[in-house]
Amino acid sequence: MGKLKYFLCTVLLLSFCYCPIDAKESACKTEAKTLDEWTRCTLKAANAWTGEVDKYYSLLYKKFPDNAKQTLYDDQKYWNMYKNKEYGVLDALQDKDNETKERVMFRATQKRDLIKNRAQSLRMYYVQTFPDDEQEKIEINNNQSGFQLDPVLQRGLRWLGF
Repeated sequence: MGKLKYFLCTVLLLSFCYCPIDAKESACKTEAKTLDEWTRCTLKAANAWTGEVDKYYSLLYKKFPDNAKQTLYDDQKYWNMYKNKEYGVLDALQDKDNETKERVMFRATQKRDLIKNRAQSLRMYYVQTFPDDEQEKIEINNNQSGFQLDPVLQRGLRWLGF
């Protein structure tokens, strides 16, 4: 009986801490049959976290006073530069002759975690600065047409602050 209570408490705690992006990624990985499919699941999650970064950056930028907007803009610009350099380092770790499943998984996970950490930081900045704002609960999705920009172009636009 004690083990059952412990198990139920653990499941409940994890369900409250679990993010929908993580849940989708986990479900996708469960269904993945190959390493490529598994990696795609992680990179899809990274793209979803990029949307969260964009969402909270936009919300913060709209709410910040004019004198703080430039600081936020510079912070995001330098974070994008750091992210791109970190991606370069991770990509340089690829060794076509000695590639292993663990190395592929490591690189994909590191890329996802880099973006996820930034999204969580921006969200905390927003929630701590504007705790009563209802906008935080609104999903920002300006892409109703289904049109998707090229990822390189998206990165460039984010670097420029758009």
